[in-house]
Amino acid sequence: MKVSAEQFKKIRKKYEENIYKLMDDIDPSGFNADTYRIAFAKMSDKQFIDLMKKYIEQDDLNLFIDINQLEKKKSDNMTLEKIKAIADKWKISLFEYVFMPFRNPRGKPMCTLTKVPIIYCPIRRFFQQMLQHKNSISNSSDHINPLTGQVVQEDKTASTTNVQTYALAATNQINALKEFLGPRADDQISKQQMLNTIVSTGDVRLSDLDIRTHNKQAVNTTEVFCKAAGLEVKFSGNDYGNIDFGDKDDQ
Repeated sequence: MKVSAEQFKKIRKKYEENIYKLMDDIDPSGFNADTYRIAFAKMSDKQFIDLMKKYIEQDDLNLFIDINQLEKKKSDNMTLEKIKAIADKWKISLFEYVFMPFRNPRGKPMCTLTKVPIIYCPIRRFFQQMLQHKNSISNSSDHINPLTGQVVQEDKTASTTNVQTYALAATNQINALKEFLGPRADDQISKQQMLNTIVSTGDVRLSDLDIRTHNKQAVNTTEVFCKAAGLEVKFSGNDYGNIDFGDKDDQ
């Protein structure tokens, strides 16, 4: 079906206006709407059509938006309630029935009884190993990812795997977990305290260290990522003295 230049101009304007309205609903400051106005103004009709086709054909291509989740006024931050309201207004489905082909009694995949929230989450699969199955062993934690606090490069085998953590938890090795997931993990504050105390006195006790939840890089990074996704998550841990980590006599 051929469309005249005048008709296409009206169609393009309608699509652009819808995008600007959606941006303004998400970001009342108008920053994102203005960003798309500037971008679309530089596009020819062919470029605009090609971009819209890509949005339709490619699931991993979508409209991107920048939001400041650190506003002084909490009411200006994005929340799940705001996301739900915007989705309802624009008739965007956030809940779907989910089929599970890996559970298929009698050849029919199981399905959730009700619609459930759908979140697109990239997953990186890891092969968890017990210590005796590792190809190499490192006792150093010199190479660390500053974003996650995880050991990397040649020191990545020094990390404690999930299986090893489960084994320690199942056998009630509380103090070992506190050490491996604290000063010997991504808690740089207690790590420096531990090393300084060992140098000064020759030994150290866990009770001498300031082990707090928010001294751990991974926890802080997770909170920031959740805040960027509109989730107000706070890991209090033992920062407020409301968690008992075990015996007082920490060796």
